[in-house]
Amino acid sequence: MTPMWQTLLKIMVLIFALITAIVLISCEMSKRHLAETSANNAASEVTMLRLILREMDSQKGTKPETVQADQPAQHRRPSDSKYWPPSKPLENATATAGHRPCGKDSNEEVKSFCSQVDNYPDLTALKTKLETKFAKFFLDDLQPTDVSARVGSTNEEEYLCKSSRRIMYPKKGLRADNTWQLIVNNEEFKQGIQFEECEGADLPCDYASNFANNYKPICRQHYVLQNLASIENEGKLDVVQQAFKIPSCCKCALLKLI
Repeated sequence: MTPMWQTLLKIMVLIFALITAIVLISCEMSKRHLAETSANNAASEVTMLRLILREMDSQKGTKPETVQADQPAQHRRPSDSKYWPPSKPLENATATAGHRPCGKDSNEEVKSFCSQVDNYPDLTALKTKLETKFAKFFLDDLQPTDVSARVGSTNEEEYLCKSSRRIMYPKKGLRADNTWQLIVNNEEFKQGIQFEECEGADLPCDYASNFANNYKPICRQHYVLQNLASIENEGKLDVVQQAFKIPSCCKCALLKLI
């Protein structure tokens, strides 16, 4: 073979090697691009899911169905109100205190308060103490307030869980430890509370089919703790301050399925 052909053969081998290297580099770059695209898509899905969870968490109830007026927010009495997560013992609290904690003739719909009770005590002997040491609990009467109007909600908004909001002057309630205790409420000393209860607690949220298949949206009742002037359960007749569980809002919670 002449030197010219040998040189030409070497050139062809080099060209072939160069083309092979270019093809391999191109394949690697394509794979890397696909991997980056997949990672970006996954990050976008995670971000979208976080936004949905944050939006669900920001919902503080539903459009009020039983609110009687649209008035400015009222000043609330001093209390140690704070967030209280939903808890199952509510279902058993009635059984521990008797099947009808509100009295045999009562027909209460609220799970944690009674507006009528049997054998409510005469509070005449406690009048002086109520007027001096517990006066802060009887400063004003609550008025129904449309919370959705205060936060700038519009008629176009749709809530995922239905709820009802009411004002009540309870004579008995469920404390933070899930035990029942009498509450000071008569013609002279009134303590009004405004609460919001789920109409379908532990039932699927509306538009449940629009959520990802690996999440189950459930309506959950949430509570706050509020101090009220109450009557001692044992011993001589006396008034004390106790924290009671107030139904505050109905939220749509996302349960992740395994």
